[in-house]
Amino acid sequence: MSSYSEPDTYCQTTLNYAGAVEYDPVLVDIGDARSVTPAPSFDTHGFCLVQHASRVTDWRDEALVNRIHPPEIADLARKTTGADHAVVYPALVRTPLTAASEADYAPIESVHSDYTGDYRKMVTNPDHTYQDFLGPALTENGLSVDDVVKASRILVIQFWRNIGEQYPDRPLAICEPESTRLDEMIPIKVPEYGGQRLDFEVFAVRTPPDPERHHWFTYPGMLLDEVLCFKTYDSLFEDERSAFWTPHSAFRDPNVSRDAPARESVEMRALCLFR
Repeated sequence: MSSYSEPDTYCQTTLNYAGAVEYDPVLVDIGDARSVTPAPSFDTHGFCLVQHASRVTDWRDEALVNRIHPPEIADLARKTTGADHAVVYPALVRTPLTAASEADYAPIESVHSDYTGDYRKMVTNPDHTYQDFLGPALTENGLSVDDVVKASRILVIQFWRNIGEQYPDRPLAICEPESTRLDEMIPIKVPEYGGQRLDFEVFAVRTPPDPERHHWFTYPGMLLDEVLCFKTYDSLFEDERSAFWTPHSAFRDPNVSRDAPARESVEMRALCLFR
């Protein structure tokens, strides 16, 4: 970040890295991304904050979100990346209510990134279990696995939106990808998620010898019309042996009271394809 200002420190808190057997709690400084100048950009930092007004009127109505929001996110993904196609996954709504019925929908309080280098093999294999999930989304967009195979670049972005109180108990922290290393990433197999059989891999992130090397950020007080965008897989970066992941984690915000409102958020993931 030599060409950018150092961020103001938003807080000091504990993040759960992957230890030898269990989680390894590590005290870290989390910077206020709003204080960085120039503002973090997707191309440089791997994440950015964008203004985005949606036509969704009730963010807790998952059916409504999945009817209205995917085309909006597809358009935002193409504008953000220049991709030719953007295939948007169904919404993941994290609220106390959804977490009560499905434990996977609670905020994830461990340092991780959503996909490993296995992602490209998975989405280009027509016989992979994941195609039961991905196939309908491709078809809906007039695409097939063959289009994914032929793509010159495969990029996945997560779009994260706070739909609850402005200062919840467990907001999201993101780590600048270039401040991490591949040997800190531990592939973990996830057979099922949210009640679906997917058989995909995520990266758990091990504690670095010098934790201050990891540059952590958050955007305090996110409003409904603000969206945090960050990459979770990029075949171009993988081929160039650069960081194609973005570690992130929910964290206990020490700046709010212990009885602060529980976090409520909506996540949308977009598979972006380039000709």
